[in-house]
Amino acid sequence: MKIQILAIASAALAVAGLPCLGAAKAKGDPLCSPLRAFVASVKKGESRTLEFHTSWGSDFKDSSSQGYVFAAKRCTFSSYEPARSVCDYLMDHGAIEFSGNNAKDVIVCLAPATQFSSRVSLDRVDVSFYYGTESRGSNIEVSFAEDSKIGGHGADGDS
Repeated sequence: MKIQILAIASAALAVAGLPCLGAAKAKGDPLCSPLRAFVASVKKGESRTLEFHTSWGSDFKDSSSQGYVFAAKRCTFSSYEPARSVCDYLMDHGAIEFSGNNAKDVIVCLAPATQFSSRVSLDRVDVSFYYGTESRGSNIEVSFAEDSKIGGHGADGDS
């Protein structure tokens, strides 16, 4: 599965319902600080992306590993250093088996008024929203879906 976070900075007009940084879940989540720093670092007119990939029960199709791999993950940040700390966090703490939780965590960190029931399990989501202040902010796109190009390969190597 792949979660992709795209931050596009822009000078924006006031947007009703800007995120309140005081939400209980987002406030104490250790992912939120590096994620917000990444988003804040994107300069006006820039677009930056990071991708976090997971594979449960197998390795990625392009892996050179031999034998059975129980789970795998990788994070790409296109050499953009402010995204590295988000990747570092996800590589250490990102969910593999229930990888939709990563997407939910990202959304809640950047839009803390958003709530997901504990019973909600994401299979796919594409969401776009504004994050920032009245004078500066970013359009955020969070995509979570199966990535058939690099996804995992099953025991027979063909899925």
